[in-house]
Amino acid sequence: MSPGIQKVEALDEGHFVCVKWEDGSESSYPCVWLRDNCQCPLCFLPSAGARRLLFEDLDVNIVVKQVALADRKKISITWPDEHTSEYEAEWLKKRCFSEEARAVMRADLFLPECQYWGSDLQLPKIPFEEIMYSDESAYKWLCTLKKVGIVLLTGAATRQGELIRLGHRIGFLRLTFYGPTWQVQDKADANNVAYTTGRLCFHTDYPVLQHPPGV
Repeated sequence: MSPGIQKVEALDEGHFVCVKWEDGSESSYPCVWLRDNCQCPLCFLPSAGARRLLFEDLDVNIVVKQVALADRKKISITWPDEHTSEYEAEWLKKRCFSEEARAVMRADLFLPECQYWGSDLQLPKIPFEEIMYSDESAYKWLCTLKKVGIVLLTGAATRQGELIRLGHRIGFLRLTFYGPTWQVQDKADANNVAYTTGRLCFHTDYPVLQHPPGV
């Protein structure tokens, strides 16, 4: 059920618009943000989900000239240049600036949960081929990787090209000066510990190239 608006008013000499909802909560929106996010055809292209309004045409000190409530499901704002913007109640509610609403949005979009671990870690394991052919397993792998930081994929074929398959399963491979991938092998007079017969511990390659390191 879409939210209903009880009252709308301009605050702080017109620099903010306050929406009072029927459930008793309130949301406050900066007018410069509202003007920048005008949903009319002149300012916004729905098919691309992108603004048409140019930054150079945005007055960062803008205030509302008039704000009105239409049938409890929409507010209408008239700006000093007589441009009119309308905002649906559901659209506004999803973009509430309150700390509670922002926390919910962060939890939904960014999976902030982390599992901290030490020597007692039970290493998560998922079969390699499951990830390649099951969207559910691929999603589970990525969520676990985000939460725990490490997942062991088991049963991959011992041939070149498997890493490329895995990369293409979820996105694309970033090209570096090493090429798309690099074959690690024993070398005489090795100039890197990866080219010796010794054990290679967990590590992050070249973290200076990106902060934080990606996957």
